[in-house]
Amino acid sequence: MSERRRILILIAVVQTVGLAALLMLPPGPPAWAVAGLGVALTLVLVARCGRAEGAALQALRAEIGPLRKERDRLSLLSEVVKESSERYREYSEAAADWFWESDAEQRFTFFSSSFETVMNIMSDDLLGKRSWDIVSERMEIDSDQWQAHIADLTAQRPFRDFKYWLEDGNGRARWIKVNGLPRFDDDGVFIGYRGTGSDITAAVENAHRMHMLNRAVEQSPVSIVITDLNAEIQYVNSSFLRITGYSMDEVIGRNPRILRSDTTPPETFQNMWAALSAGEKWEGELINRRKSGELYWEQATIQPIQNIEGVITNYLAVKSDITEQKKAAAKLAELVEELRRSNEELEQFAYVASHDLRQPLRMISAYLALLEKKLSASFDQDARDFFGFAIDGARRLDRMIVDLLEYSRIGRITAPMEPVSLGEVVSNALRYLEVAVAESGSEVVVPDGLPTISGDGGELVRLFQNLIANAIKYMPEGRQPRIEVLCRAQGAEWVVGVKDNGIGIPPDDLKRVFGIFQRLVAREQFEGTGIGLAVCRKIAEHHGGRIWVESEMGVGSTFLVAFPKA
Repeated sequence: MSERRRILILIAVVQTVGLAALLMLPPGPPAWAVAGLGVALTLVLVARCGRAEGAALQALRAEIGPLRKERDRLSLLSEVVKESSERYREYSEAAADWFWESDAEQRFTFFSSSFETVMNIMSDDLLGKRSWDIVSERMEIDSDQWQAHIADLTAQRPFRDFKYWLEDGNGRARWIKVNGLPRFDDDGVFIGYRGTGSDITAAVENAHRMHMLNRAVEQSPVSIVITDLNAEIQYVNSSFLRITGYSMDEVIGRNPRILRSDTTPPETFQNMWAALSAGEKWEGELINRRKSGELYWEQATIQPIQNIEGVITNYLAVKSDITEQKKAAAKLAELVEELRRSNEELEQFAYVASHDLRQPLRMISAYLALLEKKLSASFDQDARDFFGFAIDGARRLDRMIVDLLEYSRIGRITAPMEPVSLGEVVSNALRYLEVAVAESGSEVVVPDGLPTISGDGGELVRLFQNLIANAIKYMPEGRQPRIEVLCRAQGAEWVVGVKDNGIGIPPDDLKRVFGIFQRLVAREQFEGTGIGLAVCRKIAEHHGGRIWVESEMGVGSTFLVAFPKA
């Protein structure tokens, strides 16, 4: 019992005894003496009680100080715990899309509300199911991965970054990643897992696209080089190493000038850096040197690369090895030049040979005519036929030589190209064919307003004269020739044609018809040397054009010539 309590009890006893004494004693001095004594004792006891209470108060105050410090410490600790809890929550939400829990049988018992937002799936539909019950059937992962995951669950081990496919509410397969920690009760009994989940479909798709891009760059047949602004190489692909002969260690950090030869004109590099310094793309050809010292040609495209802020940070070069194309082009140029010289020699030979052949042929024809005149009286029918064959052969040979002369002159002996009216060309061609047109009864239709082109008037007249003459000649017996000159604009060309109603040309012969000495019908049926259409093709090509034919057997043909517009 505390001292204060004992003093209070004594005060109560003193007051009780004093009151009893006053009641028992008669009024007078004795009673007042007893009362005074009781009061004095009470005052003494009260004073002592006050001193006891002061001491208790001092003791209480001494105990309150540490308690206040402990209260302040606990309050501060509570704030730290609260802040840590908030930080942990924010980190958790940033690291995962949702939270989940499962029971001891691996069946889901809880999904956070964000799961439905992210996956568009009602979490109630998955409660009571296990992860292998809800995977997408269309998208499977390796069975060994599942076995390893189930082994972790069976052993109640933590797991991280396990990935599998889950179909969302729209039926789209989503690639998700889950982490989990085992949970135990106070007795250490396993009660399930608690973990996080994230939808990593977009990240995986981006990673896949980056992988494809990397593979495309690495497997590209062209060289790809990335440098910094100081032109120090930061990346090259496999083709660059294969083409140049250098290894990766030999080029990273080096300047591309290690490939430079003294063959590329300095102006090329000046133009390149002028364009790149202005933030523009540069394209051109470079003659570089491989590690082996061999020269090679490259077709290069170099352009600045900007970061997201629009600041140029690198240069990207895409270069194709065109050495073989250059060699092939040089070889082709040599062949073209050789062919040109050969054609000139052949044309010269054909001209000279044709010109020189006509003189002895004239002698043969003249002496045959003299022999026929002198000996014709003694000729029998066989002799007359023989002389006829010989004279006809000489005449055909002379015609062939004349046509060869004409063919050889095209493009070699010509007037300067100048504006020529195709209307006048066709009129002149018909003027030379007046007799043939009249004798055949041909109807020739020529439209008004034929265009003017740049060309050689003489050659163009010969072109249309040959085409119209063929239209008259190759006509079925008993059919009146109808010939129509056509013209239409087609892009950058004038397409002019000669259409007839003649015998037509077989489909297999439509391309062969323009070859030299190509006769498609028997000489006994229609005369000709087989050179006329070859002359037409050469004239069309000399004017930068082209010629072709459209035909239907028994109906007729249309010969078309395309000329560039003047």
